[in-house]
Amino acid sequence: MHPIAFELGPFAIRWYGLMMALGLAFGLWLTPRLAPRFGIPVVVVERHAVPFVLTVFAGARLAYVLAHPSDFLSDPLEIIRLDRGGIGSHGAIAAGLVYFAALQRRHGISMWSLADIAAVWIVAINALVRFGNFMNGELYGDPTSLPWGVVFSGAGDAPRHPLQLYEIVTSVVLLGFVWRWLRAPAFPGQVFWRAMIAMSAVRLALDALRAHTHVVGPLAAGQIAALALLVAGVWFLVLRPTARRPAATSAPR
Repeated sequence: MHPIAFELGPFAIRWYGLMMALGLAFGLWLTPRLAPRFGIPVVVVERHAVPFVLTVFAGARLAYVLAHPSDFLSDPLEIIRLDRGGIGSHGAIAAGLVYFAALQRRHGISMWSLADIAAVWIVAINALVRFGNFMNGELYGDPTSLPWGVVFSGAGDAPRHPLQLYEIVTSVVLLGFVWRWLRAPAFPGQVFWRAMIAMSAVRLALDALRAHTHVVGPLAAGQIAALALLVAGVWFLVLRPTARRPAATSAPR
């Protein structure tokens, strides 16, 4: 494994950045094609594509900085050095929802229908960036004697759980379910929150195999965020009184 995919003169193209770019490109391609089926004007999607991506990156970076404040104490300018990595997926999701809420207020479109469409490429991006994490040799698990254990550079000689590969597999499986759910959602937001609950449950389970990252008792920072997202999803789907209203538009086929 090696973090650099290829080089173009003095520029090194890293696997993580390449996977992120591919995922975002997929989202920018898919959203305007599904939007009309949910009553969302394509012109709104296209007009807000770039500011939306910038907002998501800002939220992702902010989440990482808040989770690792000690990394930036000596030089706060490192906060804006996105080329050195460091983003938080939960911050990206939160920032995206805030942007969708602004679009709903401004254009009268359903933020949760947008979120349902976004669920497809959120899961796809998760699978892609985990491949980038694998090539970076990061986010590995505890030592294991299982035959598929992987020796990661800088983590000793013991094979470890390749948690990145586990999450790739579960994300690919989930992607099939999300696309199926999107055909007939019972109400706006159902697909998104189902996907978030599934992804959070996987994160909670896999991070249990990373004892070296626990920060609050038996929980890692990622598990705390995943638990909050899971609780929010359960509230929306099960407890929220207005969540069971019928979807206002037809679903993709």
